Amino acid sequence: MTRPDPTADVCVFTATSERFVPGTLVMLGTFLQHHPEFAGDLVVVQDGLPAASRDVLRAAFARVRFQDVSPELGDRLARLNAVHHRFRGRTASLYYLDAFRLRGYRKVLCCDSDLLFQAPIGELFDATDALICCGDREFLAGRARDAATYLPTSLPGGASGGGTRTVLTRTFNCGFLVVDACLTGPSVHADLLDMVAPETWRASRVSLTDQLLLNRYFAGRQTLVSWTYNYLLPEAAAIHAREGLDPARAKVLHYKAPLKPWMTGDMLQWAMEHPPEHTAPAFTRWYDAYRDCLAGAYLRNARKGLAGIESFRGGNPRT
Repeated sequence: MTRPDPTADVCVFTATSERFVPGTLVMLGTFLQHHPEFAGDLVVVQDGLPAASRDVLRAAFARVRFQDVSPELGDRLARLNAVHHRFRGRTASLYYLDAFRLRGYRKVLCCDSDLLFQAPIGELFDATDALICCGDREFLAGRARDAATYLPTSLPGGASGGGTRTVLTRTFNCGFLVVDACLTGPSVHADLLDMVAPETWRASRVSLTDQLLLNRYFAGRQTLVSWTYNYLLPEAAAIHAREGLDPARAKVLHYKAPLKPWMTGDMLQWAMEHPPEHTAPAFTRWYDAYRDCLAGAYLRNARKGLAGIESFRGGNPRT
């Protein structure tokens, strides 16, 4: 009897926009490079992504599937933007909430489009934890967050798990999440959409729209793992001090804002203001991966074109 493929019921889910297509290309490309037998789905949620940008991703990945932002989430975001003007143009991070409406998957890997995989992470697909993630900057620094404002605060005495009703401890970065089937489906999705309301951010002045919401909702249900799975490059020095982990040995690099290698203006500004010893090699890795992904897409489509020509000629390219 043939053993079912262990990744057939796993979904890789990401969100993208026209500006983030290069990042999406590298994220998906490097994931598949290190998981060549992956048999699950690649789902990209978007809102108005131009056809040319879709064609780029289809050229690189035969199985990529585009999904529109759900109407329910779209309506909620429109109302949020109407009240909190500072969120206009910044609510795309909440597109990831639609990952929690998916059904039929054993695991959903939610990835930001600014990740680069350097090693397989398939061991996480076999874990039984409900939500696997990595700590954020404040957790790395030994701080908690105020549940209302989401601003850093001191750890409450004896706090554990998700903290108290007013303080969130063990807060996580949302750029890399492994979500079990027990946390997906209509009920969880509806709960999350109920939180996409102006009052959720009324006391907050932070722009981390998805992080505030998801850390509140999943407080106490998260399993934090090593930063090797979500190496926050702006925090490279702190991660190295805490785990002794360099970017070169991390399984997943996260080019967290403002480190977007394809946005050259932002990169130049960063390079002028920060020492390069930890992050400069990571930029080279991203550019190398981008080149390889583009070359792979070109070769794949060149082969398709040649196959079409041969078929048209009756299968003999010399006739």
